[in-house]
Amino acid sequence: MLRNLVLSLICACLADLAHAESGAMDACSNIVNKNDRLNCYDAAATIKPAPRSYLTRAWDLDGQGNPDADGIRRLEPYRKNYALIRYTSNINETPHSPSPSHTVTTPYPYRKVETKFQFSAKSEIGNYRDLEFIGFKNFRLWGAFTQQSFWQAFNVGNSSPFRESNYEPEFIGTFGTGNAQGWKLLNVGLSHQSNGRKEPDSRSWNRLYLQGGWEWDDIHVLARTWWRIPEKAYKNDNPDFIDHYGRAELVAHWLPDRDDEIILLLRSNLNAHGHKGFLQLDWASPFKIGRSSQLNFQLTTGYGDSLIDYNHWQTTFGIGIVFKEW
Repeated sequence: MLRNLVLSLICACLADLAHAESGAMDACSNIVNKNDRLNCYDAAATIKPAPRSYLTRAWDLDGQGNPDADGIRRLEPYRKNYALIRYTSNINETPHSPSPSHTVTTPYPYRKVETKFQFSAKSEIGNYRDLEFIGFKNFRLWGAFTQQSFWQAFNVGNSSPFRESNYEPEFIGTFGTGNAQGWKLLNVGLSHQSNGRKEPDSRSWNRLYLQGGWEWDDIHVLARTWWRIPEKAYKNDNPDFIDHYGRAELVAHWLPDRDDEIILLLRSNLNAHGHKGFLQLDWASPFKIGRSSQLNFQLTTGYGDSLIDYNHWQTTFGIGIVFKEW
């Protein structure tokens, strides 16, 4: 009698498990032998949920990355964090812009070999988890920051100066679709980017952007387009910025296995008659350096490698370390 009662309670508890386990539970109920049926239920109860996909983890689309719904969450990766040594085919010794007083007349003594590093992080600062709005299921607000620096580390004769540093704070609103595959999210962002320098090297701009995210198994794609917020002529460091830097970009990630990652970035000014663009290809190899980093190869070509280079064409190749997500 007691044994039958225990079995009944176990079966009742198992019946309340997640939908992913329901098929296994139905199969167990058809087993006649009590011991075999109980063993089947025990095995079914240990079924683990499917791993969270890349975009789901990156933008916490299922809410499982932040169990505490209140307060600002911890910092987490935004764009990739890396450091590398690279060679450029055409170092920008005389940055220039159509804006008055923004053209260098005496060439800088730069070398073609330099180091490049990027730090990027974000934090959720608010959310609305139960949203039913034109097909979106949830909403999150993020604060993000990215710094990218170009350091003439080997230019010892000229005190190894930082050739350029770009700073980009952002506010990003993420609308999640709730889809397991295909279209996963829509980001609405406000971004300010500048190099924090004085004339003639000052470069900055502000933009509003829309970014869609799609995912299929080991591949995910982020595509965005933007609108540059107008500036008064006397404050505009680079009036032709969009014509060179671009109006839209596409980033495709491929994760063939746990160790490898390939990222392709394409940017375009969407002008068929005067096209200018930028390509960046990153490959993080399976040759691990410690437990938290990987060997990274980076190839770039085109306009807009940095703000100071927005209207300067070059091709670069770099090798270094990409730090894995913490």
